[in-house]
Amino acid sequence: MNKKTTISLLEGSALYRALLTRMISSIDGYALDRVYQDVESARMLMSEPSDVMIIDLEAGESGEIFSFIRQLVKKGTSSVIACSQQEDDLLMRQVFSSGATGYIVKNSSYDEFRANLMLGLSGGMPISRSVVERLVEVVHRDFSSSPNRGISQPVSLTCQLIDEVLSSPFSLRQENLSDFLSRRVGLSYHHLSNQFKKEMSVTLSQYVILKKIDRVKQMIREDHHSLTQIANVMDYSSVAHLSTQFRKIMGLTPSDYRRSIFP
Repeated sequence: MNKKTTISLLEGSALYRALLTRMISSIDGYALDRVYQDVESARMLMSEPSDVMIIDLEAGESGEIFSFIRQLVKKGTSSVIACSQQEDDLLMRQVFSSGATGYIVKNSSYDEFRANLMLGLSGGMPISRSVVERLVEVVHRDFSSSPNRGISQPVSLTCQLIDEVLSSPFSLRQENLSDFLSRRVGLSYHHLSNQFKKEMSVTLSQYVILKKIDRVKQMIREDHHSLTQIANVMDYSSVAHLSTQFRKIMGLTPSDYRRSIFP
């Protein structure tokens, strides 16, 4: 049996850790070695480097990240692929000047993100960019549409119900979401949550938040609502609450996101 190329992952977001773990496991010839969520814990790679390192540029201060990339290359990591939420030419130049061999924008479809990752792994392109949004939805569709993905009927139905609820968000105020899902799926919320986490590699509550943020992004792009109106429609207690949750997921505020679309 041929030896697989080992990949370590430094990713600050739980969602992308789960997605990249699944993505890497589906690529022949590569094996996920170790997973870290901050630079400090990943420093042990200095003494025992993996063949490839995938690094989330938002997982630490930029100076710390660039220094870490240079150290990895010096210690023998053959390929360092940087991932970011931003399609930023200046950031890209800084990344490559630090010794990275690839750059992937994470706001991409599952298929494009995976294809660009494979290109980066094979050295086929120095820069791998995708700019199609709605990664979470595409990943869910990819996993739920294939019987080999191991997505059960209760979990698939849960995802469908969440989409339906968020398309008519005022219904969130009519019944507690956990009670609604439990009643419609026919399982206790505890049982459903455990099954969801096992199959989707992300908790049910995290999935709901990600879907809400995705809906908020869509409303911002439509440019028909103020942030106050969006917060009200999506059942946030305030614009501040919306902004805090949006920034935690996206790495920028809703206002910054709007300015990036409508400068």
